[in-house]
Amino acid sequence: MSLDHGTVALRLAGRLDGECAARLHHALHAATVGARAVVVDLSEVTHLGSVGVSALLGAYTRGGGRVHLAGLTHPAVRQVATLLELERHFTVHPDIEGFVDSVR
Repeated sequence: MSLDHGTVALRLAGRLDGECAARLHHALHAATVGARAVVVDLSEVTHLGSVGVSALLGAYTRGGGRVHLAGLTHPAVRQVATLLELERHFTVHPDIEGFVDSVR
C-alpha cells in the first residue's frame, strides 16, 4: 500500500519461514524500489523464522536504511526481534500510524 510522500507500507501475515521465502523476498524488493521509506507491518505475523529475518535484513541493506518495522505485537515475533536486536538495524514503530508521524 502506498502512503503519502513516497512511502510504502507492506503488511505481512502468518508465518515468515522457508515456505514463503520467494514471495517474501519479491514483496520486500518490490516495496523498496523507488520508495523514499518503507514500513513493514508485522502485526499479523505469528512466526518470524530465519528466512524472514534474512529477508528483512536484506531489504534493509538494499534500501539503505529506509526500511522500518511496525507492529511487533505477537509474543513470538517480539521475542525473536529482541533476541536478535533488530532495533539496532531498524527503526521500530508501534504501528503504521507511528511510522507515518515519524516521516512527516
